[in-house]
Amino acid sequence: MKRIAIVDGFSSGKFIAKGLYEKGCELIHISSSDELDSYYYNGFEYHIYIDSIVHEDMDKTNEFIIKFGAECVIAGTESGVTLADNINKRLQLTYTNSIENISSRRNKYDMIEKVRSAGLNAVDQIKISNWQESKTWLKDRAYPIVLKPLESAGSDGVFICKDEDEVRNAFELVSKKKNKLNLINDEVLLQEFLEGCEYVVNFVSLNGNFLTTEVVKYHKRKLESGNIVYDIDEIIDSDSEEFEGLVEYTSRVCAALGIINGPSHAEVMITKNGPYLVEIAARSDGILRPDVASATTGLGQLAATVLSLTEPEKFLEIARQPPYKLKNFSFNVCLICPRTGIFDDHEIRKKAKELVSFQRIELYVNSGSTASQTKDVFSQPGTIYLVSESKDQLWEDYKEIRSLEESGFYLK
Repeated sequence: MKRIAIVDGFSSGKFIAKGLYEKGCELIHISSSDELDSYYYNGFEYHIYIDSIVHEDMDKTNEFIIKFGAECVIAGTESGVTLADNINKRLQLTYTNSIENISSRRNKYDMIEKVRSAGLNAVDQIKISNWQESKTWLKDRAYPIVLKPLESAGSDGVFICKDEDEVRNAFELVSKKKNKLNLINDEVLLQEFLEGCEYVVNFVSLNGNFLTTEVVKYHKRKLESGNIVYDIDEIIDSDSEEFEGLVEYTSRVCAALGIINGPSHAEVMITKNGPYLVEIAARSDGILRPDVASATTGLGQLAATVLSLTEPEKFLEIARQPPYKLKNFSFNVCLICPRTGIFDDHEIRKKAKELVSFQRIELYVNSGSTASQTKDVFSQPGTIYLVSESKDQLWEDYKEIRSLEESGFYLK
């Protein structure tokens, strides 16, 4: 029976925790802060943990973990990555990533520079702490320009700006503000805009041996505010022409950043000049759900992470096999709330279940509570998961969701 400590076992990390619990593992939980956004606590299952603590002091947290006898420490979501890395550094546990590359797995500027130094395609960028520092870099720069925090999650604080005024306005909105990971944006990142199609490449690694669990095509939407939000996540098959190149590039990114154990979630843009890293996280993809994975790839990142910890030999055997073949197509449709209003879950649950390709629905706003107009991933009120053997059916059901949404059918 393995003893495992999970730092911020939220988002899709809660499914990894539940999978470990169902495999007979004993678990403790560490919250990285007492000020995490309430978004993270949706669906959190306290009963699967023997004990829990809120991190305040590294010595106390390590004492808590040592007393429990944890064999490994993993991060459940982005807010827990740095703390999990630092705990592993202090305790010298084996299911961990390279200590030398800790900052480059969270700081997006360091991340891209490390990738560049490895000889891989890397975006042109600058980090600034005040507006004047941007002047030389922006001079004669082609627009649009991407602005984002150095350390954040989802699309929090990400803007695509068409001119210098928009860059400055975005900078003033983001700089020195607290983001959804409870971190102050002391510095802001400016990057060239990559023209192309963005993909997700999800791995689970064990001692440097990786298993490709999902490759997903992103469909995003730019709002009138300039913010970027998720529209559809579409899983692609391993025989797609872009699959092999994405996997090869991402494997080299992981090597450069020292990601050798556990799940990783990379966002990669395919441009006319080849693949470029947008960013990568040493944790699981937040939108994944075990039943959807079972109906599409047959395994998926969440179950594969559990397998790497509980049955490592079986995991390595699967990793040596050819990549997954899709059993069905799927769209994860991210809801985009058209305006602020009182949320009513009755009609959306009813209509969603009437869709031919309906698999599941997850709502992040309680019925009767205020739903804000969507401006980032944290203000998207839910996700409808569609699965079908027909991609045409997925598109038909997607259009129905958006049509209903425009009418404000889940708002009072």
